[in-house]
Amino acid sequence: MKLADYVIGFLADRGVDKIFVLYGAANGHLIDAFTRTNKTEYIATMHEQGAGFAAEGWGKMKGLPGVAIATSGPGALNLVTAVANFFYDSVPGIFITGQINSKFLRPHPDVRQVGFQECDVVGVVQPITKSAIMVSRPEDIRYELERAWFVSQDKRPGPCVIDIPIDIQKADIDPDALLGFDAGAASA
Repeated sequence: MKLADYVIGFLADRGVDKIFVLYGAANGHLIDAFTRTNKTEYIATMHEQGAGFAAEGWGKMKGLPGVAIATSGPGALNLVTAVANFFYDSVPGIFITGQINSKFLRPHPDVRQVGFQECDVVGVVQPITKSAIMVSRPEDIRYELERAWFVSQDKRPGPCVIDIPIDIQKADIDPDALLGFDAGAASA
């Protein structure tokens, strides 16, 4: 199974019937995954900030984490205002951003950028999220999705950001071999 299909299926299986998106090259596999399921639909917005605020409204109505997906660089940065709103208003949410191919990520902090529209969105949003991570290994996707789903709703709710490079999105995974997140251990 393609990792992108797993991500969209994971959210759909938890009742997320609408995901708010703006397509870009670095999230193409995630957006393409909607064509292979009828359990959820994407709502294309004209701007990433609109996607984030629509996800907030949807989440408040449904009582579930709202979900928005954007591409790398400027697309991810356009979500920041909505991410902050989720944080300060204590709204559970999951923001998924596409990222450039892992092999083009800057190799050292002294290098500003290597890949087109590369941006350290995780570093940007850390102060206004409950969790922000980049998935660097396909086998971590189940753990990170389950963790974000739990953390976004645990105690004082808030947003989680999961940044997924394009090469990781298209990776083939075996869902039965993936390790999950133990919410009981996290609460202890």
